[in-house]
Amino acid sequence: MRLPDSDMDEKIKGLSVATQLGARVPTGLIIVPEAYCAFVEEGAVPKGLGAALALHLSDIERRIGQKIGIFEPDKPPLLFSLRCGDKNGDVRLPESMVNIGLAQADGQAKRSDVFAGRLQEEYAMQARQFQGSLLPGAAARNPSQGPFGSTVDELLYYIERIYAHFQELEQAGRRHFNRWLIVQQMVYANWNAHSCSGRAYTRNPRTGQAEDFGKYLMRQSGAYLNLTPLQRKKDLRELRDDIPEAYDQLKAFFTELESYYRTPRYVEFVVEDRRLYILQNTRGSYAAK
Repeated sequence: MRLPDSDMDEKIKGLSVATQLGARVPTGLIIVPEAYCAFVEEGAVPKGLGAALALHLSDIERRIGQKIGIFEPDKPPLLFSLRCGDKNGDVRLPESMVNIGLAQADGQAKRSDVFAGRLQEEYAMQARQFQGSLLPGAAARNPSQGPFGSTVDELLYYIERIYAHFQELEQAGRRHFNRWLIVQQMVYANWNAHSCSGRAYTRNPRTGQAEDFGKYLMRQSGAYLNLTPLQRKKDLRELRDDIPEAYDQLKAFFTELESYYRTPRYVEFVVEDRRLYILQNTRGSYAAK
């Protein structure tokens, strides 16, 4: 990932800093705002974007040693998420898409596999949320979803609709939002009994004290965090007993973050088989005086 630029999206800056500090961040790529500008000028996704995506995805396959969408007995499949950058205020941006690459896996995914079934359910759920988050014009654009010939085709399908949403915002006079897009390798909070997803602050936002403040779900993807009642989520301090290695990694990362920024931070994370991955590192706030 590129080092932070002064005009770079806040989410991307945060992930870049997390990488510099030694945290695990899922590999991926960023799509710069110039691609959206080309979309506006051409009235369609720019022609060179597909080729660029194919090149980058091929490089990720080579570096990781896995092919997209292929299920192996001892490791999670290589799939991708697509999300917008920092919303920069109260502008409504499209929801993220997850498990991209699963829908077309060249017929090689084990569709009867229990884990594959969970991923398909999450994909369908997130696709509905994505559709519901689009403005009317963007939602009506190219409504036929799949089957996709490739992961690149699938990404381009969602990118086109996100860009249409951006354009609709601009036409309504809403121009103060970031136009960066993030494509990242999926990590799986539901991979096994030593996996979870969560959100936390580096300190208690109510008191300003450096104490555990966050929630997580064992063996559930982040898509379910918003849907799960508060009483069913676990307090961050319980992670010390559930997955002690990940708890220690997270607390050490919190210390590094506050040393770097000199201010509280908000973090979204996934633990996959005891390994901590940072998905988001953005500004935190707290009410303490």
